[in-house]
Parts: sequence; C-alpha cells; structure tokens
Amino acid sequence: MLIDTHCHFNHNRLEDDLPGCLDRAAQAGVAQMIVVGFDMASSEQAVAQAEAHPGVLFAAIGVHPHDSKDWDVAAEERLRELCRRSCVVAIGEIGLDFHHDFSPREAQYIAFRAQMKLAREVALPVVIHCREAYPETLGALAAEGVGEIGGVMHCWAGSPQQAADTARLGMALGFGGTLTFKSAEEIREAAVRVPAEALLVETDAPYLAPVPHRGKRNEPAYTRLVANHLASLRGIAVPELEALTTANARRVFPRLTPTA
Repeated sequence: MLIDTHCHFNHNRLEDDLPGCLDRAAQAGVAQMIVVGFDMASSEQAVAQAEAHPGVLFAAIGVHPHDSKDWDVAAEERLRELCRRSCVVAIGEIGLDFHHDFSPREAQYIAFRAQMKLAREVALPVVIHCREAYPETLGALAAEGVGEIGGVMHCWAGSPQQAADTARLGMALGFGGTLTFKSAEEIREAAVRVPAEALLVETDAPYLAPVPHRGKRNEPAYTRLVANHLASLRGIAVPELEALTTANARRVFPRLTPTA
C-alpha cells in the first residue's frame, strides 16, 4: 500500500470528484491520503473531509505563506482547537515563499514562527512549503526546534546538498510528480542520495501531475506513478519502496492509523 502524504481534496478542482478520486486511489493501491490545508477555510474543509472518511483521509491544518498576511490570534486559537481532532496529523502547510511574495516576508516569518510554536505545543509534526527560500526556511526550522517534532519538506525542489541538510534536521522530504519531469535532474539526484528513512511520496494534487499526465489535473492515484519512478531511481523493487515510504509516513505522522 501507499500513502499520499500531501493532496488537496479541499481544492475546487478535486472536491466535486472526491468519490471517484478515492475509488481510483484504492485501485492504484493508495490506501490513505493526507488532505492539507492552506488557509483557515481549507483547513476546516480538510478536517470535515477526513472525519467523513475515517481511516482513509487525514488532515493537516495551517496557514500557507501566501495567506500569512491574514494570520491573527483568532486563526491561531482555531487551529489549536482543531488539533484536538484525532484526524489531524500535522500543522501545515506552512513556511516561506519568496517566489510569489503574495504576503510580505515579515508576515510570512511571523505566521511561520507562530505555527512552529503551536506545533511544538500540541506535539504535531509540520508540513513545510518552501519556494526559493531554502536557506531561510532551513534556518528558521533549526531555530524553531523542528527536531523536537519532525515533519516533511513537501514537494521537494531543492539541491542535493539542501536535501542532506534537511535530513540532518530530522525532516523527511516529499517527492511528487516533479520527480518525473525532464528538467528535474537535481530533484532526482536528491531522491537518490537522501537517506532511505527520509523518503516520502505525495502528489500535491491537483497540482504537478507526473508524466505522462503532466499539465493535466493531478490526483492521489498518481502516487503509484511517483512510487514506481522513485523505486527505479533508487534501484529497489516497488514493494520495498512501498513498505519503506509507508513506514516512514507512520513514523513522521504518528496519528496516522493503520488501515483495517
């Protein structure tokens, strides 16, 4: 079995096709999925979807750097309340995005640090979004004590050296459809060199569909394509890769419960 550690059924390109996506995921051997919030509304929706599909869907809740300008005390308190739900397995996705700068960088840092503090308080791992801010993100993670809680740098796009630095912090790396892109040589090199215990697979659906579906809507069933590609890169059998990444997901996200 596989676990898609990052998808967005709370996105309008997927929410209306949830039953079909779940059926196709099951057929592909993707037994569990983490629905990741990116603002308060999508975090609430992730929790509702996870509670409607217990044991199959789980939720991560948080405010993305794009929306960090909206971070306030009320958002923090609501996230704290939602963390009491057993389906909530992580705080995320949080982090820094210096590509778009949709929120001022100062606001990004404030929301990032506050949510790291909350994650330590509630003893949940973090799901990190990072774009064109790897040195700054790694520095903030180290300063905020990510080693106490762990988590994943999702949609890995950094260098092999940054991958090694991330693993040394005790973080996992989430590999998705970009692994299959022709131009992604550094991502593939990182996927080969990173320690086995740091490997996770994801889709980031509906974004970044893997080849041969690139440019189309992504969905959790395509975790299978990512896993097959990653196993080939690492030179291991697909069942071994499945067992490895599933065990890693359960270690990184302790609230993930085994399927029946």
